[in-house]
Amino acid sequence: MNDERAGEATMLSGRYELGALLGHGGMGTVRDATDRRLGRPVAVKILRAELAEQTTARRRFETEAHAAARLAHPNVVMVFDSGEDDGIPFLVMERLPGRTLADELAAGPMSLERVREVGRGILAALAAAHAAGIIHRDIKPGNVLLTEQGHVKVSDFGIAKTVDDLDQTQTAELVATPGYLAPERLAGEPASQQSDLYSLGVLLYEALAGRRPFEGDTPLAVMRAIEGGHAEPLTSRRPGLPPEIVSVVERAMSLDPRRRFGSAVEMADALEPPRELEAAAAVPINAAHDAETVPIDRGWRDGATQTLDLPSAPEVEQRPRTTRVRSHVMAIAVGAGLAGILVVGIFASQRGPSHPATSVPSTTAPAPKATPTSTKLPAPLNDAIRRLEQTVAP
Repeated sequence: MNDERAGEATMLSGRYELGALLGHGGMGTVRDATDRRLGRPVAVKILRAELAEQTTARRRFETEAHAAARLAHPNVVMVFDSGEDDGIPFLVMERLPGRTLADELAAGPMSLERVREVGRGILAALAAAHAAGIIHRDIKPGNVLLTEQGHVKVSDFGIAKTVDDLDQTQTAELVATPGYLAPERLAGEPASQQSDLYSLGVLLYEALAGRRPFEGDTPLAVMRAIEGGHAEPLTSRRPGLPPEIVSVVERAMSLDPRRRFGSAVEMADALEPPRELEAAAAVPINAAHDAETVPIDRGWRDGATQTLDLPSAPEVEQRPRTTRVRSHVMAIAVGAGLAGILVVGIFASQRGPSHPATSVPSTTAPAPKATPTSTKLPAPLNDAIRRLEQTVAP
């Protein structure tokens, strides 16, 4: 099948009916298509006819098919099928509206929240790819597709390499877009997770500033600017940005890969907006309640509170605080009064008429109990009791 037949309704491999041209790149073209077997819209990437005769190009195309097929992730463009038609390899992918992040960036700088959203989506795709041992090597706005809702999906694993691919260090041709290429790649070092994160840092810089960090009249001038790290500070191009997001972009774009983030997951965590701990209001404890609400710090990530169901205390009659204080005063007064009665009684007994002590038999009958009417207390003792009663009276 040749591209000259692009205007015709062409069946590919007897299953995919090709439609309009959606885009084209260095490797081939992308066509709208319909999967007649399943009755669904798809996108078909077709390798250019002249490249189909080159072993290296065919291998790259096959690498994309295998790499993308291994990544089943919401932020990665799904690959449904691959094959050859008339000796030309093709790749069948999910059909998206056709809008890319490059189209969105053409309108100018993006909002801070949108930048965070896009960054998180790309990092989620990279985390899945890196976990599978795949380095994308060409992160740029044109390779980030958008759904109708603006959800991001990373595509074009055409130059992706697995970490254990022995020829990934080839430097004869750098097929990645120069403006997003990590400086160590220009020096001939192999691609890595950190080089993917560098490319994303450049993308985020562009999304925030509305311009790429490294510019020049020629690709060579751009490469020299990248090697020297000569980029205008992000804060100069967009003043007022939060320091934490500026720090994320600058760290991702560090010349030294060791100073960048260790992983896509770490960078995604740093890209999250900071959350202040919510002040927990103190809740008074009431023994009559069945439970207490106890604020518990669950960390910076969610800042939530947890309700603990504590066993309730035995139900008791609750008295006002003034009553409890008064009870304590009464108890102290009663104790002091009793002590005073004892002292007065002893003092009065000592002041009674003196007489010789009578001998007490070893066995005597118990004396009859005295009644209040038959016992007359000394006047000082009566006064003490009366004062005590007045003190403790409610």
